[in-house]
Formats: sequence, C-alpha cells, structure tokens
Amino acid sequence: MKLIHTITAALCVVLMASCYEDEGNYDYHDINEVTITGVPTRQEIDRLETLTITPELEGTLYGKDESQYEYLWELNKKVISTEKNLSYEVTNSTGSYTLRLSVIDKENKTKAFAVTTLVVNSSTSSDGILVVSHRNGEADLSYLRLDKEDAAFASMFYNRSHEEPLAHHARKIYQSYVDGCKTYANKFGGQGIKLICDEGMLCINNMTLETNGAIDKQFFLDYGPLYPVPDYSTYKPCFANSFVSQWRLSPYGSVFNNENLFVISEDGAIYVIAYSRNSNPSIYAANFKSDGENTYHFSPMMCETGRTPTADRGLNLNAGWDGTYQQFVFDELSGRFFIYYYGDMTEVDSQQKSFPGYRAFYGEDTYQGGLCFAAINNGSNTKLTLFDTNNIDAGTCTVYDVDAQLATADSRFFMLRNIPYVYFTTANGLYRYNVLNVQSGVAPNDGDRLISLSELGYSADARIADACMHRGEKRMLLAVSRYGNDTEGNTDELKTDIVELSLEGSKPTLLHKYESVAGASPLVIYKYRTFARNDEKIVD
Repeated sequence: MKLIHTITAALCVVLMASCYEDEGNYDYHDINEVTITGVPTRQEIDRLETLTITPELEGTLYGKDESQYEYLWELNKKVISTEKNLSYEVTNSTGSYTLRLSVIDKENKTKAFAVTTLVVNSSTSSDGILVVSHRNGEADLSYLRLDKEDAAFASMFYNRSHEEPLAHHARKIYQSYVDGCKTYANKFGGQGIKLICDEGMLCINNMTLETNGAIDKQFFLDYGPLYPVPDYSTYKPCFANSFVSQWRLSPYGSVFNNENLFVISEDGAIYVIAYSRNSNPSIYAANFKSDGENTYHFSPMMCETGRTPTADRGLNLNAGWDGTYQQFVFDELSGRFFIYYYGDMTEVDSQQKSFPGYRAFYGEDTYQGGLCFAAINNGSNTKLTLFDTNNIDAGTCTVYDVDAQLATADSRFFMLRNIPYVYFTTANGLYRYNVLNVQSGVAPNDGDRLISLSELGYSADARIADACMHRGEKRMLLAVSRYGNDTEGNTDELKTDIVELSLEGSKPTLLHKYESVAGASPLVIYKYRTFARNDEKIVD
C-alpha cells in the first residue's frame, strides 16, 4: 500500500511539471470585435414595399474594411440576402418577424449579430391595380398601390412567399363587396376578390391578398338547401358577376348592404349566392338548368336588369342602385335570350328570334331604364344585340342585332352609366360605340376608334390581352402583352405592360405606362377597398 502511494505521488509531480513546462507553447491572437450600427432594433414597413438597410461596421482589427467579412441576412431563419446592404421586397404576409444580420469574419469565422423586429403592415387596403398573370404555367399576382406617390409595382410576388403556387390557368378575376354577416366575414376574412382558375373559384382577401378558401362544393353544402340537396358534382365555375343593392355611404358595412353573386358553371348551370350584412350567405339558385319543362345551357353571361338609383333617406345619401332581381341570360341550346327570376324563365323576344350556334360573352344593363345590351359570338362572327325588357310583359319585345366585324370573343366591353355608350377593345385598339346604333343596324367602324397600340408606341406584335375601366369612368387600364402565342409565360422575362389612359376629353391620353410588370395571359382590375368612393352621390 505504501508503494502505491509513493508511485501516485511521483506521477502527480511529473504531471505538474509537464503542465508547467507547457505554459507559453500556445499562440494567442487578438479577436476582431465588430460593432454594427445603422440597423434599427424595430422596423415597420408596408407589405410589397422594399426594405433597405445599410449597416456600418467598425472592427477592432480591420477598422472599416468591409472586405474582411461575409454577410448573412435571415428573416425568421430564412436566408434572404448575402450582401452587406439589404434591399428586400417584402412579400411576406402581415405580422411580426425576426430579422437578423450575421457578420462573419472570413479568417477565424467569428460572428457578430444585429437583430431587428420587423413588423409588416398591410398596404393593399386602399385602391390599387391588381394583375393576375402566368409564368411557366403558374398564375401569380402583381400589385400597385395607388394611394402612395411614386410607389413601384410589386411584380409576381405571391409565389415567391408561398410553398404552393397561387393557381393555374386563371381565366377571370372579379371583385365583390359583401361577404355575409359579421360572424361569417370574421371567419373567412374579406374575400372580395374571386379568381376563376383550374382550382375552381378561389377567394382572395381584399386587404391582404392572401387566399382564403373557395366557393366550391363544400361551400354550397354549407349554405345551400338542406333538403333535397342539389347535385353539385358538375359545378366548375367559368363566370362571375354581381349586383350590389341598397348601398349607403353611411354607415359602411351596415345591414343595408346586400349583394347577389351570379355564377355560371362550364356545364351551363346557374348558381346565385345572396350575401347580406345581417345573415350568412344563402343559395337561392343552385345547379339551375331546367324549369321542369325545358332544359337550358347558359352562356357565361348574367346581369341584373332595370337598375334604378336608390332613394335618399336623411343623411344616407343615394349611393347605389336598386334592381328588379331579374337577370337576363342567353341559352345556347335555343340561341335565345331569357329573363331569369327565381327559377322562372321568360323568353325576351316574342317573335322567337334566335341565334343558333352563338354564345354570349358579355351582357350589361345599359342603365337606360331596362334597355339591355349583349355581345355574342359563334367562333367566326360577333353580333351586338339590344332589347328593352320593359316590353316583355306586353309581348312586344324585340331583340335587335348587328354584325360587328371589329369585335371578337376576346374583346372587353365596359358600359357607361349615364349615356348609352360602350367602350370595347380589339387586339390593337380601343373603341367607343353608341349602343342605340344596334337598333339602326349601324355596326362599329374605324370612326369609333379612340386610340391604337401603335399610337402608344407598340409594334404590331403587341396586343391588348385585357382591360378594365375605373368605376369613375375617367380612366382605363390596358394589359398589353408582348408574349405572342406563349400563353404560359415560358420565360423568366416579364413581357406584359400595364397602360393607364385618361378617358377625359375627345381622345384618350397616356397617364402611366408600367413596363414589364406581369406575365403571360394577364387579367387586370382596379382593386377597391369599399364600394362607395369619392363622396360621389351615385357610386355604382
């Protein structure tokens, strides 16, 4: 035992000596300590704007030599930049995020950090320009806010911040305003924007531009008739339109607000969804294709007839239109126009004038006391039609028509409210036509052209793919595509411009040209937060 203690003591002495002798064998280097300034601890920014941060660095060894470092910007742990100066288009949803800058010493890999709480606010609640277009076959969103001077277009931003693309093969974009009672609206959000695409009819929040469900089979099962349950199996939307009634300037969102959303499916069936501020949505027409005696196949066109201004009531100034709850439709099986009223069908033309082989692609009440206008096409010819619904009950209603070689099934039409004129587009021009000329047999001609793409500086390969008239009727948007026959946008280059025209005066003038902001097959609308606007008396 004494021997063991002696050996142990000897080993300890050796070890202590070894440690003592090793002292001073290590090379010690000074650590470069970095001070980061110019990065705020909290930053607020509107969504779709560009966040710019320019940090300043001071190192104890390198001074301000920025070449000695690598940089890493992370937003909620996702790398968004490896440059020193951050320039980042904020496409993220509204909310609070952690933004961190890592400054990495290239030689010894030590790191310094600066952390920011980034708060992303909504920037889309005001009026703006919304475009749906395609790149590599996937639909995406581009947006420009109109309430901020010198704002830039946020181009193709949705798919960059979502794992799944927005949609495929978008065919129609439409905005409605009443989404049901408070409980329903709080659950589903402001679903004012409807997008018809391969996925069905998607609902997009009017403020955040985030998708929030769809008007699909489950929607009809939730809010449609309980018994007997209609057959929704063939529902595939191809058209949407709506009519807002009893709208008041004050108060916004009151029980006076009602809206009927008209939907036509690809199999020619009618779906009508009634929205009211004091109740959940209700379905009073679901899969309507037969009145019990006749079978119908309705074109993608449906519109309220006989609109009249609502009456002033005290401080609630006139701010909308009352309707008849009658809609005019076109049946492709018989080639005739009908008035649809809660499932009752009344033929418009007492002489049974028909248009076999034609399909209606636009229809509108002209605001002229029951006078209705529609455009129909059979694949090779377009006709413009006109009829007066006030004469239906007397049995003297006649549908007038005129061949319109300038217009095609791809033309966009926009009816004016106070005078009987309609704007329409061709592939390379904008026209203004008096609808009363239909009854006289006078077709649109070159004298009705207001402006051409060549006057706006475009070559012959450009075409007007879509258009939208501002509800103030003083401005219009043209989506000008330079993609040729490429409908999928099979290139990373954006080739669609958005052109904004002033319609005041005898000839349109150019207000803005936003170049290369959207993809192929564009759909464009003015997006509004509310139905009422500008304190004008009549706001439809």
